[in-house]
Amino acid sequence: MANNNLEQHKSKQETKWGHKRVSCVLTMALIGTMVLSGCSVTEPGQSLNSATGVSAVHFDPPLNSTFTLDPDEIYLVTPDLKEREENQVMLTYLTKLLSDPNATSEQRAQIFYQLGIIYDRLGLEAMARSMFMSALVEVPDFAPAYNFLGIYLAGAERFAEAYDAYDAVLELTPDDEYAHFNRGIALYYGNRPKLGIPDLEFFYDKNPDDPFRSLWIYILEREVMDQKEALAHLAERRTKINPETPWGLEVLDYFLGEKSEYEVIDAIRSAQLTNKERARRLCEAYFYLGKQADFEGNYKRAYDLYHLCITTGVTGYLEYRYALMEIGRYQRMEQVAKAEALANRQQAQRLENLSKQAEEGHKFFENLHHKVEQQSQDLPAPEPVPQLQNSQLPNPAVPQLNNTKVPAAARGKDQAH
Repeated sequence: MANNNLEQHKSKQETKWGHKRVSCVLTMALIGTMVLSGCSVTEPGQSLNSATGVSAVHFDPPLNSTFTLDPDEIYLVTPDLKEREENQVMLTYLTKLLSDPNATSEQRAQIFYQLGIIYDRLGLEAMARSMFMSALVEVPDFAPAYNFLGIYLAGAERFAEAYDAYDAVLELTPDDEYAHFNRGIALYYGNRPKLGIPDLEFFYDKNPDDPFRSLWIYILEREVMDQKEALAHLAERRTKINPETPWGLEVLDYFLGEKSEYEVIDAIRSAQLTNKERARRLCEAYFYLGKQADFEGNYKRAYDLYHLCITTGVTGYLEYRYALMEIGRYQRMEQVAKAEALANRQQAQRLENLSKQAEEGHKFFENLHHKVEQQSQDLPAPEPVPQLQNSQLPNPAVPQLNNTKVPAAARGKDQAH
């Protein structure tokens, strides 16, 4: 689903921010953009996006093993070289406009913004971020630039900064439906699906005939309520969609269990479409099929479907961006699972070694005790102690004197008395 309305911007904003608020958010965007240029996300997030622990995910078979999809479910498209050439021509034209000395700050901001969109379509994200930041330097309250920066920050899983960027957009333009949409998805990937549902309901109310607006509400609702109840809500919204809607009903029917994955892809394969439109539909289809496989716990299949999504090359679609993020999450989680498995094996080996040492120690002391007993048996018997008669034994109660004779002096004195 493309952010088509982001390419339109009012030349004059009806409301202005206080300087402190603008400076704060602009600083946030600058810092976030600088970090994005070389960040490596290590946080992780039922599906991978729920709050289950990493150890609950078992990657078997490994992610880099043989592709799991049937050939009938795979449809590849070639890049639209004509559109790519047109975008390159537009880059040249817009770059020349920047050299006009009479251009106002608002005009230069708009040019930088359009350059950012084109760079983004070409997959040159670093250049696109630079253009959006330049637009904010020219006009600090240029809301659409904050929206795109929020998308980049969310794709890098820097959700706190992304929320601030979307809040900035909605403070400037409260009715920006795509800012609500982007914030709702960011809240979902930030493990706050309950908070994201109101944003997606706001987005849905703007165009109830868009099947993917209904689908995103369901994706968040099944994380916070009973799946049957969430499916009932999806079925109810499905009945309200115009049956002549050219695309998207097939995907809803797949989630409702009325179509298979093959039927969804075959509907795109058999339709009379331009190469450009077919690539867009395949980008959406493979992404949402991957989301369902992820929810069902079939991580290898989801991983393969996300790869098929990015082979379409539709870099301007959010599905493409979040497919890249999902792939990165899988790869990190598999590495964590491998490290955890290795740690468990090492711990088991240590416990086994300790058990062997304890057993050997027990045997050693058991043998030592046996030897001591054997040596005590081999010693000669002690000689018997002679037994004395009772009359020969001294009486311990009566002190024994060495000399029983009384001295003569003592006798004389006694006689004198």
